[in-house]
Amino acid sequence: MSAQRAYWARHGTNLLVDHLRHERDAGARVIYEGPHALAVIPEFARYAYEVWVAPTRPTPSLAELDDEGAADLARALKTVLMKFDALWSRPFPYVLVVHQAPTDGEAHPEAQLHIELYPAYRMEGRLKYLAGSELGAGTFTADTLPEEKARELRAVAVTL
Repeated sequence: MSAQRAYWARHGTNLLVDHLRHERDAGARVIYEGPHALAVIPEFARYAYEVWVAPTRPTPSLAELDDEGAADLARALKTVLMKFDALWSRPFPYVLVVHQAPTDGEAHPEAQLHIELYPAYRMEGRLKYLAGSELGAGTFTADTLPEEKARELRAVAVTL
């Protein structure tokens, strides 16, 4: 939130919406693109198959979604989860985190609703274990490129 606030104060726009626009324009890390939502492996992903799913217009919270936005966000999330399970034809465990605006009664135009998925696997049959340097220094290391993992997931055909 502090980075989003600082970006809003400096640019008058939403940090994550601007980042999503950058990801969509680059295209290499996009997993799903719909009329109102986007799913990407961010270029700064900490996990091999980390995916962020978000509305493409400024949306501080789930409560701010209209029907079309909610439907497309759900479609994006379902697409990613189906691709995870179909990638190696087995259940694909993950942690799902929802980020949205604080519930303090104040307006938060800087906040952007987004869902982050942190899969446990870094490759088939290999779990992602945090190394001592990652835990101690708070710095993640990645042994894969987000573009490669996005390409793998895009290649997985799913039917909604």
